Amino acid sequence: MSTGLECELTEVEPGRWYYVLEDSDAPRNAWDWREYATAYGPFTSEQQAEEHLEKNHANPGGLTISRYEPGFEPDDVLAALLRNSRV
Repeated sequence: MSTGLECELTEVEPGRWYYVLEDSDAPRNAWDWREYATAYGPFTSEQQAEEHLEKNHANPGGLTISRYEPGFEPDDVLAALLRNSRV
């Protein structure tokens, strides 16, 4: 059974991965769910990030994967999450 929370795995630079998981008490239908989320990382691979998610959180039900692309710059919301990330 899944929680139905939003989750995104993001590679912010080659070999540097984070996942952002919506908080369980986030308001439904928020304009940007990431404003009610927590980031975890950095991890050295997508697999390591997924394993951490699986071992430490209930199944969110699905996730979005964003691999690094040259020129990527995190927006303000993601940048704040990354600064305060947990491992």
